[in-house]
Amino acid sequence: MVYRTRAPASGPGPQPAGGLPPVAAAEPPLQRLGAGRAAEVFAWDEATALKLSRWPDGQPSLETEATALSAARAAGIRVPAPRGFVSHDGRPGLLLERLDGNDLLSIVEKQPWRVWEFGRLTGRLHAELGETPAPAGLRYLRAALRGAIAESSAIPERAFPRVLAVLDALPDGDRLCHGDFHPGNIILTAEGPVIIDFPNAVSGDPAADFARTAILLEAGEVPPDTSPWGRVLVRAGRKLMLLAYRTGYRSAAPVDAETLARWRVVIIAHRLTERVPEERVRLLRMLSRALRAAGA
Repeated sequence: MVYRTRAPASGPGPQPAGGLPPVAAAEPPLQRLGAGRAAEVFAWDEATALKLSRWPDGQPSLETEATALSAARAAGIRVPAPRGFVSHDGRPGLLLERLDGNDLLSIVEKQPWRVWEFGRLTGRLHAELGETPAPAGLRYLRAALRGAIAESSAIPERAFPRVLAVLDALPDGDRLCHGDFHPGNIILTAEGPVIIDFPNAVSGDPAADFARTAILLEAGEVPPDTSPWGRVLVRAGRKLMLLAYRTGYRSAAPVDAETLARWRVVIIAHRLTERVPEERVRLLRMLSRALRAAGA
């Protein structure tokens, strides 16, 4: 995936949010650079990309992303600079610094011998991000998790009260948590790795973010646009990538094993609420083991 955008222009547009200016509505056609489940990325100009929400009501997640990116940049973390907001075809968009490079997952598809290198890099970068103070305005992770779990019917009835009891005993935390940190959200540029895609950013305990990434690497389905060869590589290299990620993270930041075991219970339960059919059986087994390991 690649990011780039035009300097902010005058004209009508959304109201400023996150300290960023509104920009005039985009004029078609736009060249698509990449896509995910919630947004598409288009070229805006040689220096800027447009991240366009797939939904008309996607502005709040873009504002969350802009707020998180600004905080990460202020802490010295390599992320794309947010430039402003636009609207296009009735959909809200965020202008971002354009990055020339590929994500680590795409590179590993072509260079599978780099799985250990990139796993350790993913862990180290995540640990560094976890030291960043969360900016004002982000949702609180523990409250968001409790709301999602409490309202979902995806958690087995017998496990439900045990999961909530574990969650209620966990710390709030006040660090910037990415919410979807994995090798596909790290772009390798000529200047070094850059972390992208912060619409799920929250304020919380970095151990929870660590637990989510570990679970994604262990059980998560790959993005829908991943090639068949890439899917084979992901399945084959999943354990090695996970071990490398954990090694890289722990080399840069301490992780309390007991706290992590409890967060693992909650994060597996929350992943069940996201209702990815291909993951459900695997996640249910993982939840049962995690509850026993946490003594819940």
